[in-house]
Amino acid sequence: MSKRALGDKMIALNRPLRGAAAAVTVTPNRHGLCKPGHTPAKAAALLLMVALSLAGCGGGSSAPPTVAQSPEDACVQLQGKTFEGAVITKAQFFPTAGAVRENCLVRGEMPQDLAFEVRMPTVWNHRTVFMGGGGFDGIITASPQSPGLAEQGYATIATNHGHTAVPPFGDGSFALNAEMLNDYAYSAVPRVLTPAKAIMKAHLGSAEVASAKMVYEGCSGGGRQGLIQAQRYPNAFDGVIARAPANAYTPQFLYYQKVMKQLAKPGSSLTKGKVQTIANAVMSQCDGLDGLKDNVIGRPDLCTVNLSALKCTGAESDSCLTDSQLESAKTMYEPTSVAAGRYTWPGFPFGGESADPAHLQGWGGSGQTQLGGDFMKYFVAQSTTVDPLQVEPEQYISRLDYLVGLIDAVNPDLSQFRARGGKLLLWHGLTDWLITPHNTTDYYNKVVASAGGQATADQFVEYYQAPGVDHCSNAFAGVRIGVGQGADSVDLVGPMFDWIEKGVKPSSKKIVATDSLAAPGFKTMQRPLCKYPQYAKYNGSGDVNVESSFTCTEP
Repeated sequence: MSKRALGDKMIALNRPLRGAAAAVTVTPNRHGLCKPGHTPAKAAALLLMVALSLAGCGGGSSAPPTVAQSPEDACVQLQGKTFEGAVITKAQFFPTAGAVRENCLVRGEMPQDLAFEVRMPTVWNHRTVFMGGGGFDGIITASPQSPGLAEQGYATIATNHGHTAVPPFGDGSFALNAEMLNDYAYSAVPRVLTPAKAIMKAHLGSAEVASAKMVYEGCSGGGRQGLIQAQRYPNAFDGVIARAPANAYTPQFLYYQKVMKQLAKPGSSLTKGKVQTIANAVMSQCDGLDGLKDNVIGRPDLCTVNLSALKCTGAESDSCLTDSQLESAKTMYEPTSVAAGRYTWPGFPFGGESADPAHLQGWGGSGQTQLGGDFMKYFVAQSTTVDPLQVEPEQYISRLDYLVGLIDAVNPDLSQFRARGGKLLLWHGLTDWLITPHNTTDYYNKVVASAGGQATADQFVEYYQAPGVDHCSNAFAGVRIGVGQGADSVDLVGPMFDWIEKGVKPSSKKIVATDSLAAPGFKTMQRPLCKYPQYAKYNGSGDVNVESSFTCTEP
């Protein structure tokens, strides 16, 4: 139906009907008409039915009905308005496209270069997700970590975290600007949240937005940002989902420099073939520890590999390692300790090794070199010309301490977040070579201890590990980032809302992860997602691609 035809049939939302409808006065939902579930668009449809019904009763002459505001008009009229210091520079309506519901996308901008987007479906499910960023940010996230949000009617919010950059993860030069660094480190989300909520109230209704729950979900840098909210702004979100969080940010980036320095030593670099030799040794010794040989290591905690057994005994080739190369391999796995233990970071588990230059998380790959290099250059040395390998951390203790306090999110005391009813979900892929899974395990264990023990912690935090899953997923924009073969796609948003709205713990019902890279026409791998420390053990029979063939088992 055209907008003109629709308008001819609808009654003005702010005008009483005449004639037989003289006693009926209608106002938009944000002024009191609609109950939760009745958005302005729903209210307009309801009024249409009332008007058509009353029209059939007669009632004499009346003025022609006034055209009501369509969902598209309600969206675009937000353009140019200001909400809590944010100027709306774009308000665009998107009609239904396949399973994605029609929605209104609004962009707001704030000083210096802070931008954000709010996407509001016409038929809203009264759930909102703030989507975190990643890397050095500078890009407004368009895709959520949990699948299906747009199809299910969620409203979403996302920000560039205070600066504009070029994909995939920008560069670190913004850190030379103190205000931009603050936005990136901790302040962008709370700054954006106030105007974003005001926009939603104007478009979806004040009462509806005020009564609805809001969850934060992010991975990597986005996971760190989520933990920042739980630790420093405990009242901002009802729930936080932190996937593969870069919360021990400073020592993580010092690990990248450690690796870069080691691989730059004469004779210490590792070719793609040599790293594949290491990967083959790991897989052969550790694949079956979870009860099934499927190229997915489900029990890396039991995996031990003697790297020295790979030492060359004759001529050097890709099938063996020299002494210098053995040192490099051990450096990749070992814990990081810088400045006499002032900055520490856990080591990596076995599994997922790769040096393919096409892989973002490959050993010595673009992820480690660009992120680590820019951190040492712009964050630590605050220089545009310094060689990142020549920056000695011990000479920048004061600066590094400052960055730890500014950016890192390692405080395990979540008592304020817990007291207000907040819930936390932690998740990490076990073949992640950008952020070690041991970092998340370490933080979870500290949260449990800080809470006073497992029984108390279980009331507000759960942790899940994903075997065979790389950094955040197994692909970025459809391109593999590593060699993970596990089930990397899983909805954690739905279980989180069930927890905060209905009191149903995620671990109390089955959560199934699938393979996002399954080829068309082939059966998709399924695996149950198990609450730590449980793992998915093969039952010994049944289809290995069906989750019911596995049982979450205590180690």
